Amino acid sequence: MDTELFVRAPDSTQVLTLINRSRELHKKKQQDSLEFALAQQAILLAEQLNDTLLMARANDNLGLLYRYHKNYSTAFAYHQRAFEWIENKSVDKLYKMIFANNAGVASRYNQKYATAVDFYMKALQLAEEEEDLRNIAIASNGIGNALSQIPGKQKEALAYFNRSLKAEQQRGNKLGTAMNYLSIADYHIETENYVLAKSYLNRLLRINQEMNSVFGLAIAYEYLGLTYLKENKNLTQAVIYYKKALAGYVQLENSHKEAEVLHQLGHTFLNRKNYTQASNYIQQSQKLATTNKQTAVLQGNHELLAQLHEEQTKFADALKHYKWAQAYADSLKIHEQNVKIDALTKQYNLAKKENEIALLKKDKALQAVKLANQNELLARRNLISFFLGISLLLILIILYLQYRNYKERKTTNTRINQEEKEKLNAIYERNLAQAEILVTRLRVNPHFLFNSLNAITYLIQIKQNEKAIKYLKLFSRYTRMVLETSKQHVISLPEELKLANYYLQLEENRFEQDLEILFIGDNNPEIQEVKIPPLLLQPFLENAIWHGLMLSDKKKKKISVNINHNTTKTSISITDNGIGRQPKPSSQKKHKSMGVSIIKERIELYNKSFQGEITYKIVDLKDEQQAPQGTQVILSIYPQKKTEKNIAFAE
Repeated sequence: MDTELFVRAPDSTQVLTLINRSRELHKKKQQDSLEFALAQQAILLAEQLNDTLLMARANDNLGLLYRYHKNYSTAFAYHQRAFEWIENKSVDKLYKMIFANNAGVASRYNQKYATAVDFYMKALQLAEEEEDLRNIAIASNGIGNALSQIPGKQKEALAYFNRSLKAEQQRGNKLGTAMNYLSIADYHIETENYVLAKSYLNRLLRINQEMNSVFGLAIAYEYLGLTYLKENKNLTQAVIYYKKALAGYVQLENSHKEAEVLHQLGHTFLNRKNYTQASNYIQQSQKLATTNKQTAVLQGNHELLAQLHEEQTKFADALKHYKWAQAYADSLKIHEQNVKIDALTKQYNLAKKENEIALLKKDKALQAVKLANQNELLARRNLISFFLGISLLLILIILYLQYRNYKERKTTNTRINQEEKEKLNAIYERNLAQAEILVTRLRVNPHFLFNSLNAITYLIQIKQNEKAIKYLKLFSRYTRMVLETSKQHVISLPEELKLANYYLQLEENRFEQDLEILFIGDNNPEIQEVKIPPLLLQPFLENAIWHGLMLSDKKKKKISVNINHNTTKTSISITDNGIGRQPKPSSQKKHKSMGVSIIKERIELYNKSFQGEITYKIVDLKDEQQAPQGTQVILSIYPQKKTEKNIAFAE
């Protein structure tokens, strides 16, 4: 349908037409593959024209399409390329602001918040230079949203939200003002300042009433309901607002938002212990979410049903819905992987087309050189006949040079193909190693999680509700943090230490042991930059408790985690005063730990996949009479790989 664009020589009009057509197709949501194909054609034509701004606009357009299809990492790459091409060029600064803001949005959606702040700041600086209130508002709001997701930076986010709000109010833009009211309210909800959250949501409600926006009113009611739900004081008011939001979405025939609000109503009635109403709303949400294929909503509904049946002591039904929730969570991960694979395929096809065009250009230049040589030879033959011998010699030389060039091109192409093959193999091995890391990580948690759930159930059954609530809060923080880090191959060392602390407190509460837990050096701000695979410390802590301290007769049982950080490495020592690694009595019941083999695999995969290196060793502590005094595990984290491999594994 677009062959007419290539009948004549490429020009800027063709590039802009392709960009506009790709956008129109996306709005129709019918031909995803064609919209990407048109956007890629726009890039190729812009490259043939060698127009930097056109190339930047075409790349930014393709980035937007990837972002609309939720492939944020690939979208960021194209937005970044678009911005960097014109960053130092003399072009309209509006384009620079747009491309920088788009790069910030894509990286923020991809959870690369520091990168997002960097690009938003560039856009904000340009907008301030141009006194562009619109882009000042966009960049400031983006910075606020990114900072609110960075630990320790949440307070700074509020200042940028207020700056964005001021710019939108100066512009008289009610829609932008409403968006910032929502952002500020959401910030106060997250920081549990519900009074301020309600204040801004009421402002949002009024401005949407002025605009007569049904969707805006529904959003305001939904967030007011969320505020009362999280505050957990006036759940009746939460129900009222959620029902108003539901009515708005029904009026708009927005079944996706209907499913989400029905889910929240089920959650609210579950908190009120009204299991009948809760079940009814969850089932309504299930029907809509199934029709709409809203996997995340389906997962959340099964989690609520699992909680509902557990509170009704219907543990078999609770387990069934927990398994369904886990299955939908796995389905979401598979979908994300398929999206990434599809993006890589599109990028490969685009790169292939770019290489083909480059080869055509080289061939055209070579043909031009050949034609020039032939014309020169004919002219010499016509003008100087007695130099025939010399001319023949020149022809032979030219042929020889062409043959040599052919051989050199053939050798070069062979080398390039080999290097490309080696590069693809390296990428494949890295992706495979990362997949293995994910698989081994999934083998760590189930045993501990089920035991903890059984412990909570037991406390409820014996009427120790206050202790069960305390234990459940601790357990929920632990599991939430595990889920939040499940998509990451590495996390910061403070996050890992926080997980380790939660785990030790859970074990201490669960077994009621006289256990002293000590963390040393965990408040060093420099360890924030140290990266470690999630849940790597937990197997060592589990071994220390189950195989060391639980079998010890000592009245005072101790376990300490000591962090020592310098520029060359970070050491983590886990020390207990248990029975050491001596053989255990056959009559003693053995606990099935997470397994030394998993520890080895995860460290090997980390060392194979990342720039740094992790080693560990186990030291048997003894007194002067060589009697066991406990065990010490020392992990060493190096920012760069060492020249000699000396990884020590526990036997």
